[in-house]
Amino acid sequence: MGREIAALLAARPELKKYLFPASTLAWRAIAGERRLSMHALGIAIDLNPKLGPYWGWAAPGAPSPAKSYPLEIVEIFERHGFIWGGKWREFDLMHFEYRPELLCKSKLLRGE
Repeated sequence: MGREIAALLAARPELKKYLFPASTLAWRAIAGERRLSMHALGIAIDLNPKLGPYWGWAAPGAPSPAKSYPLEIVEIFERHGFIWGGKWREFDLMHFEYRPELLCKSKLLRGE
């Protein structure tokens, strides 16, 4: 995955701002809940929050700005077992979770 990110940044250096700074392990609950965050379990990463908005920061009912996020970054993460918070109803564009079991189940259900 690191080589793919490096190759992407070599070809498109303007995308570096979407990747850095990043944060991973943080012992905390999900915002507004009592359940542990996937960050507390070490299976989530947030990329630059200034360029990856979160639904809770948006006006109520605002549509997801997912189309404005570089899909090249999303595709690399998804190829390596991550799911992207930009595809959620309550979007979190900066958020990626390592959940290969969910991707496998999705493929099985689609008959792939």
